Amino acid sequence: MHKNPKTILLVDDNPVAQKMTEKAFINDGYQVLLAWNEAECLKIAKAQKPDAILMDVIFPDGDGREFVTRLKNDPDTRDIPIVFATNTIDVRDDKGDLIIIIGNESYRAFAKPLHYPKLLSTVRKEINRSRNN
Repeated sequence: MHKNPKTILLVDDNPVAQKMTEKAFINDGYQVLLAWNEAECLKIAKAQKPDAILMDVIFPDGDGREFVTRLKNDPDTRDIPIVFATNTIDVRDDKGDLIIIIGNESYRAFAKPLHYPKLLSTVRKEINRSRNN
């Protein structure tokens, strides 16, 4: 068991993808919070202050690219690192270095199905980077 495990908020409306990703993070020592849509994500992020958010780009109730702007404009959630996981990127193009630019910010992105070792490494780096800023 890890001391002071990091918490990640997984936001995905696909229950199979969410369960697989949850298992990968739990196996890597994370505490995992789950949300299915933007409304749940915002509520959980404000209340629980996770160390990072991994979210899909497309939600039943909105677009993740627009939603990230709301999160970054909210003083309660602006400092939480966000990584995207999406079907909008071809998995053959995903070499672990994809970026989605929203406004003036760059966000790491991964194609689904996810490559968990790369994803876990990137999330860990994003958490560490945010704590050192």
